[in-house]
Amino acid sequence: MFYSASVMNSSHALVRPFLSVRGVWKNYGNLTALRNVSFDVMEGEKVFLIGPSGSGKSTLLRCLNRLEIIQRGQILVDGKDIYSKTCDICRLRQNMGMVFQSFNLFPHLSILDNLTLSPIRLRGMTRAEAESVADALLERIGLADKKYAFPEELSGGQKQRVAIVRALAMQPRVMLFDEPTSALDPEMIGEVLSVMSDLARDGMTMVVVTHEMGFAKEAADSILFMDNGEILERGTPSQIFEKPEHPRLRQFLREMSH
Repeated sequence: MFYSASVMNSSHALVRPFLSVRGVWKNYGNLTALRNVSFDVMEGEKVFLIGPSGSGKSTLLRCLNRLEIIQRGQILVDGKDIYSKTCDICRLRQNMGMVFQSFNLFPHLSILDNLTLSPIRLRGMTRAEAESVADALLERIGLADKKYAFPEELSGGQKQRVAIVRALAMQPRVMLFDEPTSALDPEMIGEVLSVMSDLARDGMTMVVVTHEMGFAKEAADSILFMDNGEILERGTPSQIFEKPEHPRLRQFLREMSH
């Protein structure tokens, strides 16, 4: 188990969506990056975003925890508008773990210190409590022997696995993944996807931007296909990959299969 049962999906999960995106528009000057994007994510659901580069997937993900500011629309997390003046953005981000394309580990800190810094400073854990959580997570991903190493001593796959459990050390309620395998050599991708698959099986709510179509087929509950800042189709993995309806999605899948 990767995280406390208190944050897992259960039969008592809220009926309302845990995450709700309603009519979101995002502009960069004259460039429209997101066009009237709407979708819901239920607690415990794994939603994957696929589409060509530049389609708005990563921008959308960054809007979900207010790393980017939207121009129109609404984003609700657990029923709360994250763009309202009363939203505590620091508390919001404590409950939303994010893993980027680059690992973003602190190079001057050991792996153990990378994992314990935020739980101590932001969650108010004692050092002993934070180290206990970190030890368990490192053991779970097979890197217990690297706790005193520094990021430069790890492979790319190891760094990304550490980046994932660093986010998990904060005991978030949702995990956001922005193409977490895109910077890795092919032989390292599998070890990261294995960690994410275990996390999905544990019931974590996840929103994942990926180009790994095989992983999306295996782990997603639903898939959103984006192009030119819009969601053109949403469906289950079998619907998206076996019975795609939108011509642009059919073209994208043909290109990805080559």
